[in-house]
Amino acid sequence: MGRWLEKIEKGDSDTPRKPPKSPLGALGGEVDGPFSEKNEDNHPVTSTDWLEWIAERCPLVPEDYRHVATGLLRLHPRMQQRLAERYVEEWRAAADDEPTYHKRDNAGRRAANLIITRLKRGAEHV
Repeated sequence: MGRWLEKIEKGDSDTPRKPPKSPLGALGGEVDGPFSEKNEDNHPVTSTDWLEWIAERCPLVPEDYRHVATGLLRLHPRMQQRLAERYVEEWRAAADDEPTYHKRDNAGRRAANLIITRLKRGAEHV
């Protein structure tokens, strides 16, 4: 069972029960067919939902939304979860390591976006 599902069953407050709907309809990434994943309300968990999940945990600028969305759309829905979790973990770790307070957001953003850049180039696996 995936870590996300385990967090939901344990009632971890850091993981929402259902990712919110996004106004970014064009980036939906919904999958119909044998691999579609559904949550308890029978709404598909889409790449846009994961993008909003990331945005709840890390401050994203518009360029980040586009960069992360293109990275998520390249992946199978099951792998989108792993990328989202890894993005947030990397963002938080880099921001925490930055000693200068006003540079923390950029340090986190840079480190997390490198994961997606490497993924697009084929040098990184989720």
